[in-house]
Amino acid sequence: MTCPKCKGNNVQVQVVSEAKRRGFFTILLYIILIAFVGIGWVILFFLLRGRKTKTVNYAICQNCGHRWEVKG
Repeated sequence: MTCPKCKGNNVQVQVVSEAKRRGFFTILLYIILIAFVGIGWVILFFLLRGRKTKTVNYAICQNCGHRWEVKG
């Protein structure tokens, strides 16, 4: 594997777990649930209690420090 920035061959691959961000419309939906439904607080608690994560592979060039996502 070669670095797309400096064309170096000294590349290391790391596996990173990243938290997904919640979107604007998801938060708006939560607010509507709270406003219109008394049980909305309970639903909101269960929806917000855990963060979803995804695993991403990044290759890091040891020569220039450039980082890019590796597919597959």
